[in-house]
Amino acid sequence: MSDSHYDCPCMEKCPLHYAMTLIGGKWKVQILCAVNNGGTLRYNALRAKLDGISNTVLAGALKELERDGLIERHEYLEVPVRVEYCPTDCCRKLLPILESLSDWAEEQMNKN
Repeated sequence: MSDSHYDCPCMEKCPLHYAMTLIGGKWKVQILCAVNNGGTLRYNALRAKLDGISNTVLAGALKELERDGLIERHEYLEVPVRVEYCPTDCCRKLLPILESLSDWAEEQMNKN
């Protein structure tokens, strides 16, 4: 592992900071996990999995995750319009990393 990734004050661009801008925030990781675990989900099914999220916050987070290449949005021109979300390959590559981070956090939580 290169030490330069962790020497943020000396770097012009920090990869870890960039990663956190993509997945940071209260809901993005939960959205990614829900979409990955649930497969292709319609908007209302996704919202039902995320207790307490507002429509505005969910819609905004979904747009950002789509823009950043972590989820795909498929719109079907039916009446009513059907919209589905699914994880991208990029998201599938990220999830084992998040799983490792979760394992680390669980160890830390058990120490306290």
